[in-house]
Amino acid sequence: MQDDKSKYGNSDGEDEFLKLGGKTSNFVILPAQITYHHIKVEESDKPIAAIKYNGFTYSLFRTSSSWAEVEKLTNRLSAAYVITVIAKGWAIWVFEY
Repeated sequence: MQDDKSKYGNSDGEDEFLKLGGKTSNFVILPAQITYHHIKVEESDKPIAAIKYNGFTYSLFRTSSSWAEVEKLTNRLSAAYVITVIAKGWAIWVFEY
């Protein structure tokens, strides 16, 4: 059985699901902590998936089944973001308002 450290790419042993942070660390939240909805953004004519967490709204940026890809993508983001666990891996959400 694979341990949580290697499964979630965490080398210091801290539980990734409880780790809070910004640009320099991963921020993974559990589905029970969020509400799902859709929002309109200027760049799109169609509503896009969004979540509300702690009173802030985040739009769906990307999904991935690879934790390594999630880390690579979030390291490039300049906006605040959160990561949620989904059936096929992880979803990256970027701050909107």
